[in-house]
Amino acid sequence: MKWIEENVPLTGRLELSSWRTQALSTWNSVSDASVPAVVEVNAEPMIRFLEQHNQDKGARASPVHFVIKAVALALRELPNVNCLIRNGHLYQRRDADIFIPVTLDTDGHELSYFVVRNADTKSVSEIAEELTRAAWTLRKEGTRIKTVTNRWLRRPFMRLIEYVLFSLNIWSPAMGIPKNPFGSAAVTDLSEFGADYMFPPLLPFARFPFVVGIGSIRNRYGPDGVSERWMPLCLVFDHRIIDGVFAGRIYKFLRRVWAAPEDHINATDASPN
Repeated sequence: MKWIEENVPLTGRLELSSWRTQALSTWNSVSDASVPAVVEVNAEPMIRFLEQHNQDKGARASPVHFVIKAVALALRELPNVNCLIRNGHLYQRRDADIFIPVTLDTDGHELSYFVVRNADTKSVSEIAEELTRAAWTLRKEGTRIKTVTNRWLRRPFMRLIEYVLFSLNIWSPAMGIPKNPFGSAAVTDLSEFGADYMFPPLLPFARFPFVVGIGSIRNRYGPDGVSERWMPLCLVFDHRIIDGVFAGRIYKFLRRVWAAPEDHINATDASPN
């Protein structure tokens, strides 16, 4: 193993439009540039797809695994969104890796995470199996999130690590953290908290373009009086990377996936029957 390696696989620097150039100069941090949005999708096709998929594969894939897959496909479909900010420029990521928070105890005191690598190439059953194994391992071994004991040094230390990992795009095993530790975007399940809508924050040190919170599936009556199940997706964007045009493309793509899962999910489902 080399002592100094590339941290995030990148395909190159993007040519910036005048708007993106201005956006990168206008907002100094992701906290300033965070924009929330809600996309409500009809959950019925997804539920039917998962029921059939689990029956055929003998799997236990859930809506969470479906969302992970759909977000990864969106990153692949829209490569100009799958990028990070480095030294005032946008660099496109090569892979679609999805960050997932993992609770380690029933009280919620301990939290860790797992990254599904190349989630766009995996089936929902493969994602489900991988996450199940990862959650079991993390709960057995404990948290993988390291911190500095001295509270005065925590923030400078985190900023230094962020700078080395992303601005310099350098990783070393001596750092004591995984390579490319956070992935391309985050998906988190918010349905257990009981709120109708909740917007997860963008982690400043992870440099995500967006994060997706999964809301509770609820019944809703249409104009014909028929009850259907709908799912809210609570998204938060970094407006320096994603403007209204790209956000709209993400919304449209996600709605297409939920309307016809078999046309999108099965196209990359390589798991055996």
